Amino acid sequence: MSVFQSIKRLFKNSVIYGIGHILSRFITFLLLPLYTHILPKNEYGVVGIFFTYIGILFIVYTYGLSSAFFRFYLAKDRQEERDRVFSTSFFALIITSLALSGLIMTFASPISKMIFSQGVQQISVSLPFLVRMAAVILFFDSIGLLGFLVLLSEERSVTFAILKLCFVLVNMGCNILFLVIWHWGVEGVFLANAIGSVFSMLSVMPVMWKRLRRIFSMSLFRELLAFGLPYIVVNASVVIMDTIDRPLLERLASIEEAGLFNAGVKLGMFMAIFVTAFRFAWIPFFMGHSRQENAKAAFSKVFTYLMTACFTVFLFFSFFIDIIVRFRFFGHSLIGQEYWSSTVVVPVVFFAYIFYAAYINFLIGVYLKKKTIMLSYITAAGMLGNILLNIVLIPVIGMMGAAWARFGAYMIMASSLYFVSQKYYPIQYEWSRILRLLFLTGILFAAGMKVPQGVRLLLVCGMPVWLWMLRFWTAEEKHKVRQGMHWFAGKLTGGSAARNGGSGQGGRS
Repeated sequence: MSVFQSIKRLFKNSVIYGIGHILSRFITFLLLPLYTHILPKNEYGVVGIFFTYIGILFIVYTYGLSSAFFRFYLAKDRQEERDRVFSTSFFALIITSLALSGLIMTFASPISKMIFSQGVQQISVSLPFLVRMAAVILFFDSIGLLGFLVLLSEERSVTFAILKLCFVLVNMGCNILFLVIWHWGVEGVFLANAIGSVFSMLSVMPVMWKRLRRIFSMSLFRELLAFGLPYIVVNASVVIMDTIDRPLLERLASIEEAGLFNAGVKLGMFMAIFVTAFRFAWIPFFMGHSRQENAKAAFSKVFTYLMTACFTVFLFFSFFIDIIVRFRFFGHSLIGQEYWSSTVVVPVVFFAYIFYAAYINFLIGVYLKKKTIMLSYITAAGMLGNILLNIVLIPVIGMMGAAWARFGAYMIMASSLYFVSQKYYPIQYEWSRILRLLFLTGILFAAGMKVPQGVRLLLVCGMPVWLWMLRFWTAEEKHKVRQGMHWFAGKLTGGSAARNGGSGQGGRS
């Protein structure tokens, strides 16, 4: 298989793997206008901070069992052995999740006072109720996780995608009911999410029940822990990097600033979806192609094309995000007017995701050489860098400091992983082309900030032409483009001839 055939297969799989995720994320994204039109900035800040803690606690609730479950479940050939892995994991999660949620519910009031400042506690929101709902969400999400892991392990992707989509629809329906019709505010947001979590767990219960046996193997549980616990560092570091800025903004700036930034980060979903779709396909791709003769050349090309796509997306949304959020549909803009100023963080957040895309691409060496323990150190370094930058920058430049801290964290991760991965599996990346791409993006971004919207569109759409002028494209790539244009023209010509012929024969008859 040629380099270009391999890359075509990768990006085709990226689309296939990403469709279910994109649909789910898009429907979730539709909650952003709902929240920003109904909730004031301080209450939306509370929502963002609570879900930050839920994301971090979910890592504690599952304590690496998801990674361990994949490893041990797939390694078993007989169904009885797989059922043993599932049952041991299920009963372990039931016991620990019950204990943790019980403690959170019992001490809901002290916990709410501990995680929020005195000023936030004056807001007319029942913080202890939100803590209890968070305990419910964490419990049912932890148990339901195993059912979805079984579906993934058995490659039942359609069922997986449908159930995830149903969860999002239930969640969204409850949010509309509780916020728009019954006006329950922040409490309604958390009740809707709790109902969605219960529904999600019940939807996979038939899958789990089919594999559940009265078995709990302590020796197997120890093996699962030994394998899974190291992943807590990696998973927790990534979650903290993506969420800790909201609580720090509340402490170092204001709860309103946290709410505003929460909206701006949500707008970064446009780039996040693109990068996630690539991530779904990338690891299976490079694991399957690593033994091919042209593997390293293909991996190098993928990085070049990935960066080209990322910078194009970056320019488009950086230029037009203000128009997008102000666009009115049935009389309502995408986000509430008091949140419009949040778009200032979008270019920086998008740039941060470009470094995350590079980080995903650089995983090759540590995966192929089984040095994934290095990811613990790298993600921990990124997390510490993120926290320190937030502490230094937020008091000076507010939510822009949080955006630059995220950028810094992903830059630390990507650059560190590059040098580590090159040590184990050196690849000659096309850095001269990447530098030309970066130079062009900088020039277009600077120019685009000073010209009308119509000219901005020409700047983005002309990206392939500007790159052609910079001699970015290789002779082989130009040849592939010409072949594609000839093929497309042939299809159009053939289609026209077929239609004309058919038309003529119909007249004669």
